[in-house]
Amino acid sequence: MDRDLLTKIPLFAKLPPEQLDELAGLMTRHEFKMSAPIFWVGDKGTDFFVVQSGRVTLSYPDEVGRDVTLADLGAGDFFGEISLLDGGPRSATARAQTDVVLMSLKRDDFMNFLNNRPMAAGYIVTVLGARQRDMLNKLRGVTNVNTVIAERATAWQRIADVIAAVSASQAFVLLHLVWFGGWMVLNAVRGPNAPDPYPFGLLTMIVSLEAIFLSIFVLISQNRAGEKDRIRADLDYQVNLKAQHEIMEILQRMDRLDRRLEDLASGLPATKATQSD
Repeated sequence: MDRDLLTKIPLFAKLPPEQLDELAGLMTRHEFKMSAPIFWVGDKGTDFFVVQSGRVTLSYPDEVGRDVTLADLGAGDFFGEISLLDGGPRSATARAQTDVVLMSLKRDDFMNFLNNRPMAAGYIVTVLGARQRDMLNKLRGVTNVNTVIAERATAWQRIADVIAAVSASQAFVLLHLVWFGGWMVLNAVRGPNAPDPYPFGLLTMIVSLEAIFLSIFVLISQNRAGEKDRIRADLDYQVNLKAQHEIMEILQRMDRLDRRLEDLASGLPATKATQSD
C-alpha cells in the first residue's frame, strides 16, 4: 500500500515515515464487486478499511427497516476506525456502491504495532482527544432550531406572522363585533340617507377584501409553521435513531458480557470464551 494514502488519514497523518511504511506493510488488499456487503451492522469489528478505488456506502436501518445512508465514501476515505480502537460491534453496514478495492488493517496487528511503538500510541491518543474536544465544541455551538428560523425570517414573513397572530386574538374578534354592529345600527337609523344603507354593500365589500388579505397572511404563516414542524420532526427522527443505535450497542455489550459470565461459571477459560464471542 502507498504511504501517501495513510498520510491522508487524520489518525496516522503525522506518524514518522518509517512507521507509516510499517503500517502500510500490515495492510491487506481486498476487492468487492458492486453491491456486495463489506460488513453488516452488529458484526464483530476486527478491521479498519481504507478505500483505494471505487465507492462505499455506509448505512443504518431505521425503525421500519429502511436503510438510512450515513456516508458515501470514495478513494482516500476510511471507515471502521471505531472498531479498530475498541473492538466493539460494527455501528453501520458497509456496502460496495461500485467495484471497490479496499486496504484493511486488522485490530490485532494494530495493537501489536502500538505496543512496539509507544510514541505512536501517544500521538494517536492525542489525535483522538483533539477530535473529542472538537466534537464538544461543536455541540456547545448548537443553536435552537426555532432561533435559527426566526433569525432567517424575511420582513414579509414576520409581518405575516404578526397579522396572523393578531387576527386570531380575542381583541380582534371583539373589535370587529363592535365595528360591524355600530356600522349597521348607525346606517339603519339614518335610513335611505345613510352612507351605506341596508343591505350594507360597502361594509360587505370591505369585509370581503379584509377576508382575502387575512387568508393570504394566514396561509403564509401556516406554511412557515409547517416548515418548522418538518424541521422539528427531522431532528426528532435523528435523535430517536441515535438513541436506538446506542440502546442496541448497550444490549449487545450486555449480551456479550452475559455469555462470558456464563462461560466463566461453567469453568471455561476466559480466553476461550473471548474467542467464541
